[in-house]
Amino acid sequence: MTIGLVTPYYPDKQTFNSGIANHFSILANALAQQGHRVVILHIRSSYGDGDNIQHQQINPLITLLTYPITLPPYLKKLFRNKWAVLDFLLKLRCMLVTYKKLNRVIKQYGLDVIETTNYYSLCYFNLLTRKPSIPVIVRVSTTFLQIMEEYYPFKSRLQKRLGYMEIAMLKKSNYLVTHTYHHAAEMERLYGINTNKFHIIPHGIPLPILSSSKTLNKDQVEVLFVGRFEYRKGIDLLLAAIPQVLEKYEKVVFKLIGIDNENSYEKAFRNLHPVDITTKVIFCGSTNQEDTNKAYAGCNIFVAPSRYESFGLIYIEAMGYGKPVIGLKAGGTMDIIKDKYNGLLAEPENVSSLVHQLFALIEDPDLRKELGTNARKTVEDKFSDEQLASNSLTYYQEVINKFN
Repeated sequence: MTIGLVTPYYPDKQTFNSGIANHFSILANALAQQGHRVVILHIRSSYGDGDNIQHQQINPLITLLTYPITLPPYLKKLFRNKWAVLDFLLKLRCMLVTYKKLNRVIKQYGLDVIETTNYYSLCYFNLLTRKPSIPVIVRVSTTFLQIMEEYYPFKSRLQKRLGYMEIAMLKKSNYLVTHTYHHAAEMERLYGINTNKFHIIPHGIPLPILSSSKTLNKDQVEVLFVGRFEYRKGIDLLLAAIPQVLEKYEKVVFKLIGIDNENSYEKAFRNLHPVDITTKVIFCGSTNQEDTNKAYAGCNIFVAPSRYESFGLIYIEAMGYGKPVIGLKAGGTMDIIKDKYNGLLAEPENVSSLVHQLFALIEDPDLRKELGTNARKTVEDKFSDEQLASNSLTYYQEVINKFN
């Protein structure tokens, strides 16, 4: 089978720790390992001068076609103080480029099926203005309207228009995939897209090799967070919980990995708390995947109190290293974390509940070991990259048979 993947994100020098980028990279490699050819159409915003169209043969079975998109100088000048207009026009241009390029790619490489993401709505025009020549499957993550309306104070009508275009594309799509039953139910609640329209295929990851020689520092408990420093990821809840933990336990340290724009969260935290608290909180900024993996391997507890995740790739990444995880009872997180089996779930918007669950794992190394062992088994049984590829291929074939 020859599979096309259409995405605005794919790992490169400026994109890492992106759930969408990681999904498509993992999926491409897993499909290739099972002998299938993969063509990735990577249409994204330009990184600046010298960022040109690239055609790369990653390996004999994976071809990467990258198209950096920018706006003409006259539009940038005309709307230089209107970020929402520029963002709308840039995303619209990305959709149009996809519309122009996709059929050529289908013919040139003999694609059998396409998987894309709802984010950026790249296949909007392909699905709404013409009947695709091959089936196009849309994998649905957190929608743009969810991000804007529930988690950010955006007021731009053009940004909302992008969100409405995304939902229109989903309603037009005949083949929808998402990662959890909770997210499918949320799509029906919010937008009236019947849950039965979704085929559930969880994300997967390559199983890390666990080193039997590595021993953790028994005199210290390291708690790790990985994610963007933003409201949806619950970083404010974690930063409110940390001082309560550190006031009780001297042996605990927190390591926080993720983009913190202008270090605003870090500055506020350091200004608010004394040095005996702040010295035990390490703000690492953004790291590459290799360093993030080392952090997973080196921590005792992983915590990510996200207010909403359509899935939560970070949880299974930590669980793959045999780590107990803490999340909130919200969204797709509940499809991954089974309370008191492979991790613990705290109540949403409840810092005290989060603190309580941190206390439980900090105080009980045997519980950490038990939940961590079950966490690794969960990933082996349900969330490996091999299973992602196998489940996807089964669905691709089913869709191709229906389409023809």
